[in-house]
Amino acid sequence: MADTDDALPSLKALIAFETAIRLGSLTAAAKALGATQPAISQRIRGLEGQVGLVLFERGGGGLVPTREALRYYDEVAPALGRIDSATRSLKARARATRPRVLIAANFGFAHLWLLPRLSRLEAAFPQVDIEVLAVDRDDQDHLADIAIHCDRESEPGDRFTPEEVFPVCSPAFAAAHGLAVGDAPARWSALPLLHMDERNSRWLDWREWSALAGVSYEEQGVVFRYNNYPLLINAAQAGKGIALGWDLLVEEAIEDGSLIPLAPPIRRESHGYVLRTRYAHSALIGEIIRWVTLEIERREP
Repeated sequence: MADTDDALPSLKALIAFETAIRLGSLTAAAKALGATQPAISQRIRGLEGQVGLVLFERGGGGLVPTREALRYYDEVAPALGRIDSATRSLKARARATRPRVLIAANFGFAHLWLLPRLSRLEAAFPQVDIEVLAVDRDDQDHLADIAIHCDRESEPGDRFTPEEVFPVCSPAFAAAHGLAVGDAPARWSALPLLHMDERNSRWLDWREWSALAGVSYEEQGVVFRYNNYPLLINAAQAGKGIALGWDLLVEEAIEDGSLIPLAPPIRRESHGYVLRTRYAHSALIGEIIRWVTLEIERREP
């Protein structure tokens, strides 16, 4: 067993001692260290007991350091300063070398699904700097560590979740047109339908959805088009018309009551949400992909 006489004083005791002398009082030391005055006094008494000397003269005039205490302070204070400086430098280097993970996703997924969950993702991986890149074309995600797209399952190793698509509208729009949750209007094309202004074979448009749902569709005289999916959903929430809702992308709006789901839902096993990475062997990337996958799988069946 080690001789307790040879043991070094605790760092807390040394810091209390140095701060009390530097600031001139126990009260000031306690305030600077976020402790109580009795706690600082106890730490100093413990230091005195360990070194075998009284370091402060205690009396009506307050705390007065002895000659030995001042000599000890001159020797200890620079060492504590070096420890503080070295620790700050180490923390700065740690921050500078934090791993960075870039997740790219199309505008709809990035804004409507990923960003609302970003704080929880960052809390799950506090040692990682996570960035989100919203892209409108797949060829813009070549620098990403993880890419998420609405696509077909086409490559080995992809994480794939089939999509479900159904019409959505605001509660105010539903009330104005006599609709309720789960309703299917007799004539869809008689109501304002919101469209994307760019055709993409991986996304359903109203004509394709109508064919799969077995409902009639006629081209409207007035067509409301939007150049990205979040804008289209904002328009639906504002009561401008009915939009096609992708299950993952509208679940937050349905939960908060700003949108209601209409019928019928169309599930396409051949299309869905694809997670891809060039770093399949990275343990960190694998853990983040698993986190995202579990979040997706939390949906109600």
